[in-house]
Amino acid sequence: MENPSDSELIFQYLNGTTDAFGVLVNRYTQLVYRFVLKVLNNNNDEAHDVTQETLIKAWKNIKKFDRDKNFKPWIFTIAQRTALDFLRKRKNISFTALDDEKEFSFEQNIPDTEILADEAFERDENVTLIQNAFEKISIESKMIVLLRNGEDMTFEEIAEVLDKPMNTIKSKYRRALSVLKKEIISQSAPKQT
Repeated sequence: MENPSDSELIFQYLNGTTDAFGVLVNRYTQLVYRFVLKVLNNNNDEAHDVTQETLIKAWKNIKKFDRDKNFKPWIFTIAQRTALDFLRKRKNISFTALDDEKEFSFEQNIPDTEILADEAFERDENVTLIQNAFEKISIESKMIVLLRNGEDMTFEEIAEVLDKPMNTIKSKYRRALSVLKKEIISQSAPKQT
């Protein structure tokens, strides 16, 4: 089978095909990393750690996964909870620099985020506007926007990930977009001297 579904891969893994979980890791590492990176305000080292922890938790709990459900919301539920736990702990723990060892295979799947110098100059202003605007909304609202726009999840899937009613998710999404729009407009308006 060329492109097995997530459920088929989980079934294969649980029945002894250890490589099947590796295929799932390859399929979701970039998606989880990109989401976590944005939640953690573009801190690469922290995003690597949280992505790794997410994948380890998924591996440890794969037997509990309900194969009648969609795997993507399940792994993103783990990712968002792990990121929130990390943010809570960050306030109390100081971190030392990590060695540049490449011992975890998931890092091979994380895209190179470096851009060329001329691209950096053009993007810098817009990135700053967006990052500043994102600071004006709650972490939950930020996750909703990222899951909806960045991961193309349905409101139903986001409700499952965040364990909230779908109407609450839709309402928070609309409010977050409104706040983001107002912030970006106010920041990009020419300053009067």
